[in-house]
Amino acid sequence: MPNRSGNRLEGALPKFSEYLKKWAYEIPDNEALIYEDQSLSYRDFYRDAQQLAKYMLSIGIQKGDRIAYVTVGRPEFFVLYMAASMTGAIIAGMNVRNTAPEMEYIINNCQPKYILCQYSLGDINYQERLGQALNNCPSVKGVWVIDGQPIIPNAISYNDIMQGDYSAYDQALQEREAQLGADDGLIIVYTSGTTGKPKGALLTHRNVISMSLVQKDEFHLPDGMQAGEYVLTSSPVNHVSGATQYGATPIIAGCAVVLTGPFDAKRGMELLEKYRPPMKSGVPAMWAMTFALPNFNDYDTSCIRFCQIGGAPAPRDILVKIKELTPYVCNPMGMTETSGLSTYSDPGASVENLNLTVGKCPPEWELKIVDEKRQEVPHGTPGEIAYRGPNVFKEYYNMPEATSAAFDDTGWFYSGDVGLLDENGDLRLVGRLKDMYITGGYNVYPAEIEEQISRYPGVMLVSVVSEPHKIMGEVGRAYVVPQPGVSLDGKVIQEHLKDYLADYKIPRKYIFRDTLPMTPLGKIEKNKLRQEVEKEFS
Repeated sequence: MPNRSGNRLEGALPKFSEYLKKWAYEIPDNEALIYEDQSLSYRDFYRDAQQLAKYMLSIGIQKGDRIAYVTVGRPEFFVLYMAASMTGAIIAGMNVRNTAPEMEYIINNCQPKYILCQYSLGDINYQERLGQALNNCPSVKGVWVIDGQPIIPNAISYNDIMQGDYSAYDQALQEREAQLGADDGLIIVYTSGTTGKPKGALLTHRNVISMSLVQKDEFHLPDGMQAGEYVLTSSPVNHVSGATQYGATPIIAGCAVVLTGPFDAKRGMELLEKYRPPMKSGVPAMWAMTFALPNFNDYDTSCIRFCQIGGAPAPRDILVKIKELTPYVCNPMGMTETSGLSTYSDPGASVENLNLTVGKCPPEWELKIVDEKRQEVPHGTPGEIAYRGPNVFKEYYNMPEATSAAFDDTGWFYSGDVGLLDENGDLRLVGRLKDMYITGGYNVYPAEIEEQISRYPGVMLVSVVSEPHKIMGEVGRAYVVPQPGVSLDGKVIQEHLKDYLADYKIPRKYIFRDTLPMTPLGKIEKNKLRQEVEKEFS
């Protein structure tokens, strides 16, 4: 069970790459990375990371230089991740779904010297799209292309890089590594931008390692993550979940990371049967699609001893089905700025607890609830959630004003999320300050409404936004995606909510859709729903 009585950060290695070195010597033949028909052992992973690191030194990469990437989760990303850790470079991710203007925004924010770019996926040529963005990005000196021929100026093949002889830089690499420390920058992870322009959260080695050491103890219960176990992930590597939670953490634990590509319920179950991982995870929509597979009960799920759900309110009926797989289920809270997960459910938490709360803050860091003056409030009182600890990011990159607004002088980070601590110390989310709207003078937090609607039988996804109202100022509008084969009625849901919510909180309008706009991680893009409302009322 999780060791919440001790300090799980004692004995932490100072740099991310030192964990790769540790496993390369202790379990060199164990699989580290698996992607399609490729398999990389810990020995080969370490060799490739050193090769790329020495190439980076040969082209003049200095400590603190940025290298951006646009790729799905694949071994080349992880090799870059580790090479940056060895050289002091800072990597910065772009979403493979980004348009050229969106890429341009990120590139000009973090100003990378080089970019690792996947050639294409399906009918999307990322190199061409990146080429369009680079017309207005003077910082970029070159592009390293994965799986394809370079077609844009100053681009070279990643494979050609890896075939070079950089042995002349062996000593230089050792000297560079000796200059690096735990508080040096490692990766810039851009916030999802569901409520505005993305901000680049700079995470240090200490941030990533501390989050990972706690997570590896809290996951894969009852024993925690063990070297040699398999971890399946479809999380995008530009997101904190793909870069740290299901990227860095399993490597720090000595596990094998199976990179599955974009989420596919059927393929996910096939890979589960093949690799027998002890954990299955996903956002509620992923779980709903998995349980909706017509042959779900035919799959052998006996390997599962731990499940994780998060990213959106967890519907009760989905939680009941997950609990049938294992008693150990976690519905945690996480965000980019805390390097990943920041709270964890108690082992064996009940369906009711999982449905209403996101667990407790680990003892290795701190959490408090504050009022508008940033004064701590009693348990049971809603307020802004604040964090402090070695997991909290260093800064918003190249955004000093945003950084200053988010931190106080004692190191507390103010998240913009609203929540309360119950009598057991479990965190209950109420909403986001930016999502709040005012109905007839009352503050309304959509997350509270979404939680209740998600508990109604047959609801798979829900998102609540406001729309203008001549008398009340603003009222709620609920977008609802029913579970497959289910028909829902807005008036019935509205009547149901009267038993759980004050009348001013109950949405006036219900719109049913087959899908909602989503980020690659499965989070609903509220800004697009707001734009739809604005267009309708303009």
